[in-house]
Amino acid sequence: MKGDYIMTQDLNVNITGLNLPPIKLEGAPGKSAYEIWLEAGNSGTREDFLTSLKGTNGSPGLPGKDATADGAYEMLLGLNVYCENATPNEVLKGLIRGLGDAIKKPFKQLEFDRPAKGQTYINVYGTPHFKAALLGKGAAAGASIGDDGSARLDLDYPFMAEDIQIEYFNMLGSIVGTYRVSGYNDVKTTIESYEFANTYDQQNYEFPDVTTVGAYAFGNSAKTIKLPKAVRIDKTAFDNCADVTEIHIPSFVMQQGNEFKTINMTELVKLVINEASDVEALAKMVLSRGKIYNQDETKYFDKASKSWVPVR
Repeated sequence: MKGDYIMTQDLNVNITGLNLPPIKLEGAPGKSAYEIWLEAGNSGTREDFLTSLKGTNGSPGLPGKDATADGAYEMLLGLNVYCENATPNEVLKGLIRGLGDAIKKPFKQLEFDRPAKGQTYINVYGTPHFKAALLGKGAAAGASIGDDGSARLDLDYPFMAEDIQIEYFNMLGSIVGTYRVSGYNDVKTTIESYEFANTYDQQNYEFPDVTTVGAYAFGNSAKTIKLPKAVRIDKTAFDNCADVTEIHIPSFVMQQGNEFKTINMTELVKLVINEASDVEALAKMVLSRGKIYNQDETKYFDKASKSWVPVR
């Protein structure tokens, strides 16, 4: 018997010639553990009895190994992770090897907004702290992607017909992708060499999206020429424009050695050019009748002082 329960056992008695029914033997009821506890001189409720069963705290265990490089080295080897030696640098490398793909984060592929016509920058999106740069410029010249996953990359010239390519760099400065942004092929951005040199009807030329002008591009037929976005102009582009009266190239920055032969432009009264042009180059150009103005025509160039003077 256990506790307050009675154990009953059937006893089968077989006597030759007699068929007797089974005889049941019943023992006396046993005592519960609680009752035995009370008989041992204890007192209290059942809850007190249960509480008394809880043992005391054990003795402190052996001290653990200090978190040193030597300790970490031994632990890594014990976990079958190779570590060359116990120096902090090697232990850290071993930890990284052991974690493997658990800590490796896939990078986000570069995305971008296609610039509008004439836009001078492009918005790109990718992994924070990666960089994006124009093809061939290198990571050092790239735009760093911020914590919000975006960056603004400046272009070398207004975005028009020409495609641009962007290189994508990881945090080590290694290229992880190259992307092409298609230009607007329906827009005229280049005037080829001699393209209008043999046109004889007098013309007023205006190309709002042209950025490049080739050699001897215009001839005597040109009356006025307006190229607001042109930034690359061959120095002979206007050589045959004897009758031109105005040339507007406000984005063009002239350098020494790239001066126009304005001495042949006897009818030229206004040349609008970027104020950042080299003053020595501007001083070499001869205008018999007109003046050179800055991009917004608020100043004119004074050859004597080689400086820009406000228009009054």
